[in-house]
Amino acid sequence: MESKWYEEGLKFSCKQCGNCCSGQPGYVWVSPQEIESIENHLQDNDIPHYSRYLRRIGQRFSLVERDNGDCIFLRRGEDGLALCAINKVKPQQCKAWPFWNDLLENKKSWDEEASKCPGMNSGRLYSFTEIEDFRKQDQD
Repeated sequence: MESKWYEEGLKFSCKQCGNCCSGQPGYVWVSPQEIESIENHLQDNDIPHYSRYLRRIGQRFSLVERDNGDCIFLRRGEDGLALCAINKVKPQQCKAWPFWNDLLENKKSWDEEASKCPGMNSGRLYSFTEIEDFRKQDQD
């Protein structure tokens, strides 16, 4: 087996900066099961239904973004911290952050993203096995 640059693990602890949920356009892929969970969460928590929180890309669906690049579900608390309106049911892609395949491709990619994310390289040490589990989920 080929060794990976992160075989000793990587540290991450979310600082609620919101940088991973805003900025450049991109895709947050959601499965039919995740869409159902989001719908139920919105109804159960009396959150206004976002009739346009999804966009179709080919045969798949992605969460939409606001004009400024923020995820439709990103909220800011009075303290400025980022909050996810659907945190309990957020898509697997969001749960896997920052252990995405493109960020783990090489140390340079990781370090470039870490310059924008204060939680990367600090906090809890995730083992190689845990990181590989996230990577597998990112491929789905």
